[in-house]
Amino acid sequence: MPLPSPLLDPAHLPADQIAALATQIRETPSDQIAALKGDQLGKAAQILEKARWDAQPEYFRWLHDLLPEPFFQTQGFLLFFLAVAAVYWLIPRRYNTARVYLLVVASFHFYAAWNATLAFLVTGTATLDYLLARWMDATDRRPLRRAIMWASIGMNLGLLCYFKYRGFFVNELHDLLNGVTGAPGFQKFSPLDILIPFGISFYTFEAISYAVDVFQRKVKAERSLPHFLLFILFFPHLVAGPIVRAGDFLRQAHRVKRWNWLRVQVGVQFFLLGLFKKLAIADRMAIFCDPVIAHPENYNSSAVWLAVLAYALRIYADFSGYSDMAVGTAHLLGFKLTQNFNMPYLSPNVTEFWRRWHISLSTWLRDYLYIPMGGSRGSAWARNRNQMVTMLLGGLWHGSNWSYIIWGGLHGLMLIAHKQFKDWVKPRPRLDAALQSPAGTVLRVFVTFFCVMVCWVFFRPDLHGALTMLERMFVIHTDGVGLPLHNRSLWYTVLFVLACHVVVAKGLWQWVWDRLPSPAVGFGYAVCLTAAMILAPEQGQSFIYFTF
Repeated sequence: MPLPSPLLDPAHLPADQIAALATQIRETPSDQIAALKGDQLGKAAQILEKARWDAQPEYFRWLHDLLPEPFFQTQGFLLFFLAVAAVYWLIPRRYNTARVYLLVVASFHFYAAWNATLAFLVTGTATLDYLLARWMDATDRRPLRRAIMWASIGMNLGLLCYFKYRGFFVNELHDLLNGVTGAPGFQKFSPLDILIPFGISFYTFEAISYAVDVFQRKVKAERSLPHFLLFILFFPHLVAGPIVRAGDFLRQAHRVKRWNWLRVQVGVQFFLLGLFKKLAIADRMAIFCDPVIAHPENYNSSAVWLAVLAYALRIYADFSGYSDMAVGTAHLLGFKLTQNFNMPYLSPNVTEFWRRWHISLSTWLRDYLYIPMGGSRGSAWARNRNQMVTMLLGGLWHGSNWSYIIWGGLHGLMLIAHKQFKDWVKPRPRLDAALQSPAGTVLRVFVTFFCVMVCWVFFRPDLHGALTMLERMFVIHTDGVGLPLHNRSLWYTVLFVLACHVVVAKGLWQWVWDRLPSPAVGFGYAVCLTAAMILAPEQGQSFIYFTF
């Protein structure tokens, strides 16, 4: 039976009709699902989601109603966090284990409000990681320890591949067999068949690094299951990082926390900064770039270039804003998470960019992939191979699509090219001095940002759309329309972000901040919050990295 067209809004349908429509959608061939337009595909996904929640136990439905979205900028999360933080600090310091239990239970419920089944799955696999690490730590037989480590890594990578990559690989195999034999013998996955647990890439990497560190005896296996579960499930970093290391986080989990007003101030400062980045910059830039990214063939070349610029700002403000809010909420609970961004768009080369962008991921890839493959040891060919493999897998980590793999490969090529160029410049002192001069540094920053910005075109799950955008960028098209909004606001945002970067990089901001009286600091917090609320568009956007 064909799907009704158009699909009705599931918010206004009774439960029995939702269940019937969900069954009909599940029985629809994948090629028909893939042919649905964007709004109809979205409604089909909403129908399946509502049917799934209608089948859940009443307790989890109630939990989902309280916290329908796991986004830091929502009212539901703020109420959830304030309740957890209030109970947490009311527990006396001597009952630190009770505080840990509270955070574990709160983190589980935070995840279960999105998907109860997957919350149990994540908790169960984390418990298995805990038991395997204890077993590994208890034996001195290196072959057995190695086998246990690989069992833990295999379990986590298996889950990651099943949930995140099975659709990609099965569909690619289907297309390959269809081209060779004309009869693959199985159907492709439709977009509605794939449910990726949010944050799976982040906590998988945390579990893998823990297994490797225990095997290498860099850390001892955690003896307390609640403390280990907190390491994996801690809700500020659970869904989109930063990627934490066991040696750092578990020490903090065991340390007794004392209320500290200075730490509260730091936490509020980070949270408000992240909120401003998300609402006032990232969500506003989405208004400029999203229509163009959805249909690049409808826009002229200048509109596409401006949309790519807006997209570059959106990605940075979106992810660094989330990281700042994660760091802020962790500080308010007495924990310190790693810094994840350090003004990456001021990097004078792509190597420096990866030292400043998503720092917890880049250092993870360096320590657990690049260096174990050989790192920079050996021949130039081996070093370049290791670099390229690392970046290709880093691209695949971001998304199960060829566009993300290409994005990672382009960054690998740029890293290799930078190393070759650096070696070529070294015996030419006059050229090296010119590049290191203030004017040369500005030029290097501009070239690096331009290359990174162009690569962002592939940072989306639509290779055909990315190639269309690239073609309209470098082949002049005047036949399309311009941006849907006046681009003055876009340029104001670009200048504002650039000015903030320069002021912070030159140390002027810290100099002024250290000399501000407390009332002025409080007024600044109020201005930041008010500006975020005023500048935020009516329709908010989800965090880009929640899909990773």
